[in-house]
Amino acid sequence: MRKVWIWVLALVFGLAGLAQAASVELHGEFGVKVQTSNAWGMFEKSETPNLVKGLLGAYTNDAYKLDAQNGANSAWATTDAGVTLDTVKINGNDVDLDDTWASLQFRLWAVAQSDDGKIKGTWAMEVGSLRFGENNNAGVDELVPRNEGENIEVRQMSLEFALPFLQNLNLRLRAGLNPYYVNRFLWNETAPGIDISGKFDLGNVPTSFVLVWVRGFDNTWLDNNEQNNDFDAYAAVVAFDLSKVISAVDKAQAKVYYIPMNGQDGVRVPYGVNAGLWTDVQPYYLGGDAQFSYRGVDVDLGVIHMGGDANDIHGNGKDVDFDGWLSYVDLGYQVNDQLRVSFLGWWASGDNNSTKGDVDSYIAVDTHTEGSVVLFEDGAFDDGYAVSSAPYLNQLGFQMYRLRVDYKATPKLSLAAAVNYMKFDEDAKWVEDNGSRHSDDDIGWELDVYANYELYNNLKVSLAAGYLWAGDALDAWADKDGDGLVDSSADDMYRVSLGVTYTF
Repeated sequence: MRKVWIWVLALVFGLAGLAQAASVELHGEFGVKVQTSNAWGMFEKSETPNLVKGLLGAYTNDAYKLDAQNGANSAWATTDAGVTLDTVKINGNDVDLDDTWASLQFRLWAVAQSDDGKIKGTWAMEVGSLRFGENNNAGVDELVPRNEGENIEVRQMSLEFALPFLQNLNLRLRAGLNPYYVNRFLWNETAPGIDISGKFDLGNVPTSFVLVWVRGFDNTWLDNNEQNNDFDAYAAVVAFDLSKVISAVDKAQAKVYYIPMNGQDGVRVPYGVNAGLWTDVQPYYLGGDAQFSYRGVDVDLGVIHMGGDANDIHGNGKDVDFDGWLSYVDLGYQVNDQLRVSFLGWWASGDNNSTKGDVDSYIAVDTHTEGSVVLFEDGAFDDGYAVSSAPYLNQLGFQMYRLRVDYKATPKLSLAAAVNYMKFDEDAKWVEDNGSRHSDDDIGWELDVYANYELYNNLKVSLAAGYLWAGDALDAWADKDGDGLVDSSADDMYRVSLGVTYTF
């Protein structure tokens, strides 16, 4: 009977929507993925790879699993540090870290919109990314036999409408849980907030803008007579279409943005930097991006500065300044309809001793790190595992140099291959079991291959495989017996990902 009433209500609301000249669309993306790897101890099968999650750039000794002074630091079995080995020793026995696992992610969203386009509402849900047989942190079964867990997560609840005033600016207001995209290296995630967007002509330059307020945490109690424990983020983004001014090129766009944040006492800011950051933090981001296209050549350049300050995050009575940087260059050339060659290079600044003094490592707001199958799960489909707030690996920073070739073999088959060279911005330092001290920044070379095949309309089969030849810097985590001292060389690592995705 309950299901009958649900269908009746759905029909009534559907007819009401039609009577008011509105349209309703239903979309979905259903995906299942199987992976195998020889080193789950390195990147873990949880929310993020261990190398990203366990080595986040937090600001206390306890949170630094790869401090520039510590190397492996502590027993692998009791820390999130991760190990760069495919076999570890427990109680004198070798334990193999090879593993195969499966996960799924189902997304479903509905969009209701008036026929004149002035009003739009979006609701999106997600089940995932859930691993088969997985339990959550509270011990509640999620994907297990006789599954009874509550897995649904709201991913977007948004109401958007055109403002009736200043119509020459084409103003629109959007409120709710919304996706925000500022820059792929800085902020590309959903957040609860309110934004106003618009567009106008600045001379011969079409210009668009968006002003954002996001409430990250809303706590009304007082802590030690401090201010209310709220965390707010703001953003101002202005984009310019320069194609009319620079007519010699096919495309010319520029974007500038400013993001100030204000986290009061009792709030962990920025996102996900691990426990221990309970203080007043006011970081800001100032960045710019320029994109050009000319006769099949695409250029994307950008730089981001993280500034601001924080109150005594090291517990030594001294305030610190943030001074992080990220820069990138993305070059592409469309050789013909089937072949494209591209190069991506990016640099995130690191800190050689971030347990004291100012913080020089770059920390993103909330974004999906891409460009490596092994480290960042750049795999069959993006299921949100490799979300990164830290400087893309840890407080030592990260540099990526990636050459990629894409080939459209048939209308249904796409192939790609990429070669990466990766390194830390600052040296990792470690102590071997014989007492000798070492330092290095070489993460290593990686080869990635991809294949996508459209088996049926809207049903895609995807394969991604990566092999990382471990560099000397990864020896800092080669602690086989878990005593905090390096006793081996890092093993090469691989990851293979096979997925099926249905979209509609």
